[in-house]
Amino acid sequence: MKPIAIAIILAGTLGAGAASAGSACYTGPSGRIHTAHKTGCGPVIKQKIHIDCYRGPWRETIWDHPQGSFIDDLVKYGYDYGDANGLATEICKKEDLVGDPAGLRAELLRAIAADPPGPN
Repeated sequence: MKPIAIAIILAGTLGAGAASAGSACYTGPSGRIHTAHKTGCGPVIKQKIHIDCYRGPWRETIWDHPQGSFIDDLVKYGYDYGDANGLATEICKKEDLVGDPAGLRAELLRAIAADPPGPN
């Protein structure tokens, strides 16, 4: 089986409190590259995330799991390993996203917006 891989580029800020969705410096992923606002929140980072899921031979997601590059890219974006693994596994196990690269991308953007990386 071939792994399914697509890539998106997300931008966010680094710095204290930068990951909280309600803060003035949160740019959050919305599918476009954001420009830095002069808020003193830290530099804007751009991180390519490869949504890379191993797909089993059936539409059912019995053996489906995230590939290491997907998890590693989420860690580079700011998640700890456990959260990155959980988020990637949840996305790769959704049967309605099998064969739907646009759906995988949209689901990742929704998941990151709902629970951005950084301190809680």
